Amino acid sequence: MAEDKDKRKNLRKDKLAQQSAAANRRTLDLRLDLFERKIEALKVTYEQYFLDIIVFPPDKEHAEVKKMKKDLLAAPFKQVTHSFRLRQLITRYQTYDTYWVRTLKAREGRYSRDVFKAELRQKEMKEAKRAATASGAAEKGFKQLFDSYENAIKKSGGNADNIDYGAFKRSLVNQAQALKKKGVKKLSYKIVMKDGKAVVKAIAKKK
Repeated sequence: MAEDKDKRKNLRKDKLAQQSAAANRRTLDLRLDLFERKIEALKVTYEQYFLDIIVFPPDKEHAEVKKMKKDLLAAPFKQVTHSFRLRQLITRYQTYDTYWVRTLKAREGRYSRDVFKAELRQKEMKEAKRAATASGAAEKGFKQLFDSYENAIKKSGGNADNIDYGAFKRSLVNQAQALKKKGVKKLSYKIVMKDGKAVVKAIAKKK
């Protein structure tokens, strides 16, 4: 009886140990999956930074990846498959990191922070100047007129889903060019209802 009781006790211990080991394996798999995703996400963010899509390098994200690597290296990897995968991921990260460091140094050699700020200010000034030009003002006017036209169609019960801004703008430009050939120098537009439908009416401005 005592011997059977000990066997059952040992079996329960073995089962619990197996369950614990399986849980640990699943946890390590998830941690490795997350580590891989973080590495690839960091790679994408650095590429965006190098292409000037984003302003600042992903220092915070990089620090998180470094910490994850350190924590994983300290984890109790008992499975060969886990250890092998971790080595592969670390090798991949180190390859990326070498490239990132080299590219960052090259960028620092070409640009200073003051130059970057000056370029950013210059870009903002150009955009502001363009918005103030006749072309920028005309584009703004086209868009406002298009919005009014679209709203008028909807209010009249029409379908505005297939209206294309580019086609709308080209139609107005062609209309303006035709009227200018007839001697009309200045035009304005307004939305009017004709036979229950919204239409854009061109009006010659008086000198």
